[in-house]
Amino acid sequence: MVEGQWLRDCMEEWRDYGHLILRAKWTMDGATTLAEAAARFRERADELDELARSGFELERPISDDYAFIVRPGEESPMRLVEEDE
Repeated sequence: MVEGQWLRDCMEEWRDYGHLILRAKWTMDGATTLAEAAARFRERADELDELARSGFELERPISDDYAFIVRPGEESPMRLVEEDE
């Protein structure tokens, strides 16, 4: 289950920068069993599903472990302010 604070943090990052950057590089770090490693991947998958349900999409295909995530059709409020200046 994805914590509400995690999603709020993602929304705040999107508002500030106009996109999110996610990486899977450290997803398994610290796992001591295969079951624990698998659980960490499932947790990350739940987070990605929650982002999708909240209107986020990949800006482009993931490359070299970097996922650039945006909200299509919406401009970040902070980016709009920057453009006006």
